[in-house]
Amino acid sequence: MEPALTAPAPPAPPQPVRRWPVALVLASVMFLVLFDSLAVATALPQIATQFDIAPDRLQWVITLYSLSIGGFLLLGGRVCDLWGQRRLIIISLVVNTLGLVLAGLASALIPLLAGRVLQGLGAAFAIPAALASAAALFPDEPWRSRVFAVVAAAANTAGLAGAVCGGLITSYWGWRWIFLAVVPVGIVAVIATRRLLPPDPPVATDRRSLDVAGAVLATGGLLALIYGASRISEPGAPWPALSFLGTGLFLLAVLVPLERRMRNPLLKPGLLRSRSLMASCLAFAAHSASYAAVVVVGSLYLQQVHGLSAAQTGLVLAPVLLGALLSAVPAGNLIRRYGPRTVAVVALALCAGTLVGVAVGTGGSLPVVVAWLVGWGISAGPIYVALTRESVGNAAPDDRGTASALFESTSHVGGALSVAVFLTMLGAGAAYGTVQLLGAAVAALGIVATITLMPGNNRAADT
Repeated sequence: MEPALTAPAPPAPPQPVRRWPVALVLASVMFLVLFDSLAVATALPQIATQFDIAPDRLQWVITLYSLSIGGFLLLGGRVCDLWGQRRLIIISLVVNTLGLVLAGLASALIPLLAGRVLQGLGAAFAIPAALASAAALFPDEPWRSRVFAVVAAAANTAGLAGAVCGGLITSYWGWRWIFLAVVPVGIVAVIATRRLLPPDPPVATDRRSLDVAGAVLATGGLLALIYGASRISEPGAPWPALSFLGTGLFLLAVLVPLERRMRNPLLKPGLLRSRSLMASCLAFAAHSASYAAVVVVGSLYLQQVHGLSAAQTGLVLAPVLLGALLSAVPAGNLIRRYGPRTVAVVALALCAGTLVGVAVGTGGSLPVVVAWLVGWGISAGPIYVALTRESVGNAAPDDRGTASALFESTSHVGGALSVAVFLTMLGAGAAYGTVQLLGAAVAALGIVATITLMPGNNRAADT
């Protein structure tokens, strides 16, 4: 007698998601790991005084964080695709929080630098996992656009919030509290992630392997590019910085043919053929240049031309933060109505136009310059939301982490290169207005890339 055949059990239905709590958890993850990107810059004078550090060594407090986050983003994205988003968010938050504790309690420069490296590593793995989770947990409209608006708003304003709050925290509490004040937030975020995000599916055996060679080439190439860009504006011969830039480009060039032969590549060649992803990356890199023109060059301009202190500069930039935050709120509705391409193009045009206004108004009254900066902030929210949703939301489920990482990597590389160019121009005697005009021109190139490469302007509600 043949044994009775039993039908396979149907797959378990996905666990319901508590939409707004989950959206806020993902937003808090992005905000937490990016808040210190600019906040610590306001604390550098106090750190130098306490540890008696020369300026050429002090810059490593900033540089090591930037290298860690930018260099390991692609690796973090691929690990997210292979091993699960919730797992990676929890681990990265723990690593980031440990870095905050180590930096805040540091009694010498080396522990402080080690803490900054841990912070950067945690951010490099948390960012792609959070963006991939937003796409995976909210597949349908209108919630997909809503969640990307919330997450993008948090990421887009974290750095500016750090710049504004960092000076106040340093002035009243001391530099250590820039790190220590965020530790309880990190602990709460870990607990909330465990309770609110659904568990990851079991890791398939055939997907456990990681492309080690690709990881080494991608990480090494990005590290070399960002480090070379960060050093090219320093006085003296530019050849060491140029050699790092050349090495980075060489390693990334070798990576492309290697990935075509790998069974489980770190960077799937198909991703590089995605017009949505490539358009979003190029436009985001252009926007990062305008961000550097506003935050880095703008901060120098406000202090050197208008004689503001670092804390006063942070307060002047606060309306820019508010504009970026508020403009992200209606971005989801605009994307569903007009499509991501139209929203991105219009917002990039506003970005370029307001930078022209800043350049023309250089040397004029401070209220006029601040008004133009607020206009730039209003453009920033829709840009980030539209480009993030287009690049990550349209990626295949198994590639969302890598797509998120590639998208964010262009921001760090583009930002590092633009800062290097802008500071080199200022060091050579260029006027602030000239540098701002260059930032506007780069933002205009982002418009060209979006119109040329981004596919048809279908409304998000129809996708």
